[in-house]
Amino acid sequence: MERPRLGTGTDAGLLLRRGGALVADALLVATLFGLTTVAVRLLAGPSVLAGRLVLPVAYLGYYVAFEGAFGRTPGKRLLGLVVRDRDGSPCGLRAALVRNLLRVVDGAVVYLVGAVVVLLTDGDRRVGDHVAGTRVRRSGE
Repeated sequence: MERPRLGTGTDAGLLLRRGGALVADALLVATLFGLTTVAVRLLAGPSVLAGRLVLPVAYLGYYVAFEGAFGRTPGKRLLGLVVRDRDGSPCGLRAALVRNLLRVVDGAVVYLVGAVVVLLTDGDRRVGDHVAGTRVRRSGE
């Protein structure tokens, strides 16, 4: 039996895996950020500005570092996903930076923009993937 597909070639299972990886990574970043925040406050005292700047930088850095170095974050690894360039080669730091800077666009309205782009375009790619020339695939593909 063939897997159910949505839109023009979007694999529903892959979209669900991407969502699950996003949640797993967000929980991991939030946990790490929370522990770091507690440690910094104990050592240096509270800083509202630092808290507002550190979380977005840490979140972006997490994705860029893991995807650029390993082709996947811990959440993607957990759910059997990997980020590749169009030609199937590893993603690399530049492509990881571009695709993740565009999370601002993809993440609009609780990732609705990214989900709609994935559903309406072929290849299961969100805005960041289109611009960076990347694709998220199952690890074995």
